[in-house]
Amino acid sequence: MMKKGWMMLGTALLAGSLLGGCAEKDLVGLSGDEMIEKVVHAETKPASYYAEGVMKMWSDDKLSHTMHIKEWVDGETGRKRTETEENGNISYAVNDGTNITIYEKETGTAYSMNVSAMGQQPEQTQKQMLVNQLERLRNSHDVDMMGQEELHEQGVIHIKLTPKEEGTLSISSEYWVDPKTWMIVKVISTYGDEKSEMVYDPIQYDPEFSEDTFVIDIPKEVDVKDLNDLTQSSEVSLEEAEQALGQPFLQDLNGELELSRIEMYSSSGAFGRNEVTLYYINNDKVEVSLTVFNAPDENVDNTLLPDESKVEVRGTEGSYMKSIRNISWTENGLRYSIMGENEEWTMERLQAWAKELKLSN
Repeated sequence: MMKKGWMMLGTALLAGSLLGGCAEKDLVGLSGDEMIEKVVHAETKPASYYAEGVMKMWSDDKLSHTMHIKEWVDGETGRKRTETEENGNISYAVNDGTNITIYEKETGTAYSMNVSAMGQQPEQTQKQMLVNQLERLRNSHDVDMMGQEELHEQGVIHIKLTPKEEGTLSISSEYWVDPKTWMIVKVISTYGDEKSEMVYDPIQYDPEFSEDTFVIDIPKEVDVKDLNDLTQSSEVSLEEAEQALGQPFLQDLNGELELSRIEMYSSSGAFGRNEVTLYYINNDKVEVSLTVFNAPDENVDNTLLPDESKVEVRGTEGSYMKSIRNISWTENGLRYSIMGENEEWTMERLQAWAKELKLSN
């Protein structure tokens, strides 16, 4: 499992986000907080563009992945097409406003999901990706305006986000942004010994799209699977949860906190599993959640994240993540994870709560 790799990839793909409506002169000289407020409250109109980009990823200073990307985005309708290629393997993804379709040419697999009933416009989602990133990091990061620079013969604004505390679950990032469209044209992210870089060049604004631009040509013999059928979430009883995991599991039986509900997330495919989460409340507010699933037998990346440290949990070795108040450990073939929902749930309190967990029978 590439824990860090996927996080890096997700952050690097933020380069596809768009924000408009801020003039360059309104940003130069602003503090980090002032810049964030300017972006958050800006009236935006997503741009239409065609762009080509290259994403590179390094691990321990060694180049591990090079991915070539092409994007077509219709700012007026929110339609988007993305093509990625790595080592000759090509994947396609299209959001036509009604369905999201993904086709991996090398494996001959395709997936589709209806998004027309989600009640949110695609262009709002693009904006919110970056807005959420900035708002989420404003307390944990220093946001610095590095000034105006030139990149690929165009003026850009350079923004740097640096974690305030060393070792927090955070990614150090640098953005180079087109101040006219607020499109991120370059981003570099560092996470522990992982690094990624995404650069768009060239970028063509307001291109003409043909009728088949947002259509994927999938061979007839390829079975297009519904993504909603591969992942399902539902509220279940304790008996149903135990049956899904194949055995009883640890619970809080002290009665100080009330078990509000049990949710089960089920996924299929090569990495499919049943994952059960119990929510414990006090005064109608969730205090702590307990997630349980069958521990993987092999191919598990045990590398600790920068924010993760080894701790003892119930007499065995586990791990603790300070930034999200979470402890995890494996016991009797099950993987447990406890997350505190407020700052009162310190590592010591989580350890103490875990120590009191018991089997139901």
